This record gives sequence, C-alpha cells and structure tokens, in this order.
Amino acid sequence: MKEKIRSYDVAAVAKEVGLQEIKGIAVNRSSDAVRIGLTDHPHLVDGIICAICVKGYAKLKINFQEKELKPGTLMVVLPDSMMDPIEISNDLHIDTIFFSYDLISKIEFANDFNLLEKINSNPCQLLGDEYLNLFQAHHSSIATHYYRKQEKGKEDVLSYLLCALIIDIRTLYTERNYTTKKISRPEQLTNEFFQCLLKYYKKERSITFYADKMNLTPKYLTTAIRKQTKKTISEWITEAVITHAKSILKTTDTSIQEITDLLNFPDISLFCRYFKRYTNMTPTEYRK
Repeated sequence: MKEKIRSYDVAAVAKEVGLQEIKGIAVNRSSDAVRIGLTDHPHLVDGIICAICVKGYAKLKINFQEKELKPGTLMVVLPDSMMDPIEISNDLHIDTIFFSYDLISKIEFANDFNLLEKINSNPCQLLGDEYLNLFQAHHSSIATHYYRKQEKGKEDVLSYLLCALIIDIRTLYTERNYTTKKISRPEQLTNEFFQCLLKYYKKERSITFYADKMNLTPKYLTTAIRKQTKKTISEWITEAVITHAKSILKTTDTSIQEITDLLNFPDISLFCRYFKRYTNMTPTEYRK
C-alpha cells in the first residue's frame, strides 16, 4: 500500500474528479473535470495518461521539462512521471484517458525502449487534422463504453480499445522524426541527470552522489547543468523533493512522519524546516 500512496494512481484520479473507477481506467465526463480536480497541485503518475487539449491553455512541467498544451495537442505521460502545473487557463478542457499498464498487457509496449524514450522526451505532440480526429474518436469510443450501463463485456471491450489507442500512439511516434536535431553534450548530460534524479531523489540530495552515478566530477556536472537549464543541481533536487512532498500532502492522508521517512530526512523537524524554507508554509499549512 505504501507504494500506491506515493503516486496519483487511477483510483485516486477517479475519486478526485468524481468518477467511479472501472478496473484501472478513468475517463473524464465533463469538460472541466481535469482542470478542477487535477491542476491545482503537483502530482506523480502511477499509470498512463493520454489526453487531448480541446480548448484553453496550460503550461506545466513533466519530469522537470516545461511543456505547453494548446488546442490540438496530444499529451502522453508514462508511469512514474512527475507533473507540476505552472499556468492553467480558466477555460482549459482536456479530454483525458488515464489507465493502468495491465489493461494493455496484450501488446508489446513496456519493452519497446526506443518508443518509451521518444514519449518521455516528447510527451506533447501538436497534431494535424487527421491524427486529431483519430485520437478524438478514440476518446469518444472509450468514453462511450466506459459510461454505458451494460456491464457485460465492458472490461474486455475497454481493454481492446486501449490497445488500439496505444497502437496509434506508437504509429504517431514512429512516423515522426526525432533524430534530426543533434544533441549537444550538455543536453545529453542534462537528460541523463534528470533520469538519475527521478530514480534517486527520494533518498539522495547530494550533488556528489549524482556526479558519482554519472562518472563525472561534481564541478563538471554542476557547470553543465547550470549552463543548460539556468538552474543549479541543488535547485533541481529541491524541486523534485518539494514536488513529491506536495503531491503526497494534497492527494493522501499520509502522516508528516511517514513523509519524512519516505523522503529520507533524519527527523520530522528537519523535513518541516526544509519544506517551509522553499514554500513559506509548513507541511500542515500546505495540506490545509
């Protein structure tokens, strides 16, 4: 259970936006459900998100990279991703399907590392009319079966429809060329650092630790990251820790002591001081 409360899983999302979860899938019904329920605080993702921006505008960070959503944008977010809203328009309408990997286990997806890397690096895709109509049709069909009253066969139908959705996502990413831009050494190091940070930030906040993991000196890594992102490694580590803490505080009733242990702080007072230093609020104040 402790693994579940760390992330925003399908059940939590369904509860947040007032839906009844159906075997690991949640689909928005109203145009503003996602904006109202899921864009006022950071969260982690324990599932796969496929969302189409229909109206409005959003700016958010996905795994520390700033991305934009505008009408016609497809957003695909993989499990264990970190999302942090920055700016959300009042008229934002995102048609969203959020589901567990188990529902698409019929097709090879998790082992297609090239595809996963493309999605992680390019989670937001501005679609042309053909693909936009296609993915809107996917959402409409899945939503129709999700909300139908007839329960017999519903789970199987939804599973196959999700597999069809994933196949079209794979086709989209396969058709688009992401290799034309030559990646510089600082860009490569930055990507590697973010991957390392996502893996270890709950336990490690030392610059030396990340430099050692990447076989670099702390000075070299610090210079490269600051040159590429305009922020220090310490700032990125802090952002990861605070974002995770905010997510847990807003989406669970996990105690402050449990969060302290989860994020590897020596004691609760140190965690509370750390949190307040960067948010101007205590964890309890933020939760309320």
